[in-house]
Amino acid sequence: MTAVDADTARASLAAAQGGAVPVRAFTPSDLRFTFDETVEGFRHQYDRDFQLFVVWHKARPHDDAILDIVREDFDVLGEFEITWSDERAIRNFERLYGDPLWGVSTKHEDVGTGSFLFVIAEDPEPVYRYRRNVSGFVELTNVHAASAKKAARALAGGYTVHSSNNIREFFRDAALLIGTERLQEVLHPASPRDEVVREEIRADLVGDTGWASLDELWAVLRLACEYVVLRNFEDIPGIIASDPEIDVLAREQRDFAAVVNATPRHGEVAGAAFATTVDGGEVIFDIRWVGDGYMDALWQNDVLKRRAWLDGKVAIPRIDDHFFSLLYHAKLQKAAVKPAYVPRLQGLARQLDLPDDLVAHVTDDDAAVRLLDGFLSGHGYSVPRAIDRAVHRNDALIDQLGRTTIQPTAYAAAKRELYVSARFSRRGERAANSRILRGGFHLLRRIRNLLRPKRS
Repeated sequence: MTAVDADTARASLAAAQGGAVPVRAFTPSDLRFTFDETVEGFRHQYDRDFQLFVVWHKARPHDDAILDIVREDFDVLGEFEITWSDERAIRNFERLYGDPLWGVSTKHEDVGTGSFLFVIAEDPEPVYRYRRNVSGFVELTNVHAASAKKAARALAGGYTVHSSNNIREFFRDAALLIGTERLQEVLHPASPRDEVVREEIRADLVGDTGWASLDELWAVLRLACEYVVLRNFEDIPGIIASDPEIDVLAREQRDFAAVVNATPRHGEVAGAAFATTVDGGEVIFDIRWVGDGYMDALWQNDVLKRRAWLDGKVAIPRIDDHFFSLLYHAKLQKAAVKPAYVPRLQGLARQLDLPDDLVAHVTDDDAAVRLLDGFLSGHGYSVPRAIDRAVHRNDALIDQLGRTTIQPTAYAAAKRELYVSARFSRRGERAANSRILRGGFHLLRRIRNLLRPKRS
């Protein structure tokens, strides 16, 4: 049973009424920006804006000057002296920056591996505009954070100062650096603080040695990633006890794997299975991502945006996305329907108030085709081809989807491209306008019709 927590309920009400949403309800899939003419920039819907700054070890001689720069536009809420273990530093850098976890990052050589200063700051008057990030891509960025980082780097040199560009990146990085409980204590203290006392932390990123529990992992994911658990989430602890695999859809596979501290299982770089540790045991995340062809990319994006919450902890698909994605998986991506899926699909179909005849025969080919064809075509979703070739494809049933666009095979697409290129080339135009060639074509067609057996 899906339960929406109180903060999310208040956030939905505030959004519906056009008011500011309490930042306690933040989750990345809900983040929206609107243009504000009064500041000639963009604002998000949350009532507060936080950013973070990291002064890496090589920039530590400039601590005081960098803090002065930050304080020009921000209120400093928390300061932490963090020390990572030498043997885990490279892995920490890879996770923080969303890189593949292969232990090959050279970030430590540029910024140092000694203790660093982590600062949490609040922008009382946030303004977002499009700016280029360190990767060269343009994204909506808090202009005050960008300005402070630029000044700090000019002072310290190189990339020895890190900052968040936006509130989404703030929550992701902060949750990994100090954990969700300590983060909430800084953002929402039980009583007002007269001064900021620097706290010392000697620990690697959260989850570095494995996750104490699934609850700890879900708490970080709620702040750090756009994701949903696609299916079998009704009793996740019970399910992984017998089959430790969780199927998820994420915005980005690599970033999700970095956050949950998961590496490709058996070194399968191109696969979807990633392994991490929870409560001392291995848990496999089968990570699908937007654009991987597992489902239509538009549908994947909608699933993330429409997500619901299970017990206020786990992101899951909305009930209609749950039903149709499970039916899609069971009928189009499996050679046979798992017996456990039949009652589950029937129960979801009843909740959606589908016709009784479809409910009773929901996993039969005829009923499944009518349901999927109507849903997919009605939303403008297609049936793509998965990048992961291990995903089964039930072509016999897919071919019965008469209203839904089916992505062609690579061979068919290439043949069509060659035809179009030839047809609209200069030689193709000349051939099409040739009386001799057209006459020959019509002659051959008449001969074929004459030789074709007559119907009785």
